[in-house]
Amino acid sequence: MKSYNHLFEKAISDEIMNAALTCAAEGKYKRPEVQYILKNRIKYRKELRQRLIDGALVPLVHNATIRKDGYRNKKRIIVKPYFNRDEPEQWIHHIVIQTIKDILLKGMYDYSCGSIPGRGIHYGKRYLEKFIRNNPKELKYVLKIDIHHFYESVNIEILKERFRKIIHDERMLDLIFYILDSNEYILEGKHYKKGLVIGFYPSQWFANFYLQQFDHYVKEVLKIKCYVRYMDDIVIFGKNKRELHRQLEVIKEKLAELDLELKSNYQIFKFDYVDKNGKRHGRFIDFMGFKFYRDKTTIRKGVFSRAVRTARKISRKDKPTWYDAARIFSYVGWFKHTDTYKAFQKYVVANVNFKVLRKVMSNYSKRRANGRKLEKGREPCKTG
Repeated sequence: MKSYNHLFEKAISDEIMNAALTCAAEGKYKRPEVQYILKNRIKYRKELRQRLIDGALVPLVHNATIRKDGYRNKKRIIVKPYFNRDEPEQWIHHIVIQTIKDILLKGMYDYSCGSIPGRGIHYGKRYLEKFIRNNPKELKYVLKIDIHHFYESVNIEILKERFRKIIHDERMLDLIFYILDSNEYILEGKHYKKGLVIGFYPSQWFANFYLQQFDHYVKEVLKIKCYVRYMDDIVIFGKNKRELHRQLEVIKEKLAELDLELKSNYQIFKFDYVDKNGKRHGRFIDFMGFKFYRDKTTIRKGVFSRAVRTARKISRKDKPTWYDAARIFSYVGWFKHTDTYKAFQKYVVANVNFKVLRKVMSNYSKRRANGRKLEKGREPCKTG
């Protein structure tokens, strides 16, 4: 396993700190504190660099909220990091990822999807569809599993040890551990301190890094031909139930080594197929918001319903906002490459004026571009 050193010097360089500030400020330009930091970036970059050199960072306690998140509208505990003159925590988060993202990507399994640039829902969808299309003999049964409370169950000490094995720069480790140890939060008057917190940008990178060895074990030791992981959701294909049950037990043991466990609602079932008479048997795969069949892909009912409700709500407005336009266009990607696009046109496109929405998006983009020109030395975020 390759190890890395001299990362701290890279982290405090102007190049990394400037790029990290741009990413941290993305979408927050209206905040007075953020505006002030951007206008005085040289001063605050110098102050932050000195704090990092002095090792003067102390893990922070945060306030948490509960929000509905993702295509399944799950209730999640969200922690919002600080970003102000006294505590530029979010800036530090991006400094760390800007510095080590190539290291984290280097050993990452190709089809661990979600929360990584270029590896979102549609990336996983294309791979799963390709496998279904090209491997009919492998597609008899499906094992679908979900890691129980994945983020909050991550063992921070195990994660720290994994970082120690590949990073031999103590000051860089201090920065990473500062983020990991800032996982204490207050929710409804109670204090909690465990796992990775949802809301920290580095958490998604750290979570995938935590499961990196597990991913390779599944592919290289268990030799599972089709294995796709979307954060804590996993789909595996097999030729028979007995083999999938055996693999399931091994997977449970391997996850236990990481202090993780599966939800009890795991499923092993016969995959969808159409017989000689055209009758459909078996079950589709409900994964990443899509429903995968042997011969088609459709949208999960909940995603479709939210798209229709959003379109109807926007249709009642005289002046749709940029947020309205962004929500509708985000659904286009869901429907465009599935077998439900005609329904999308009928129930969504028919309810909104796409010409108007495109103009709203264009005007918003122009305003942002003009605003960026006023701030010298600012470049688009490249962290992802």
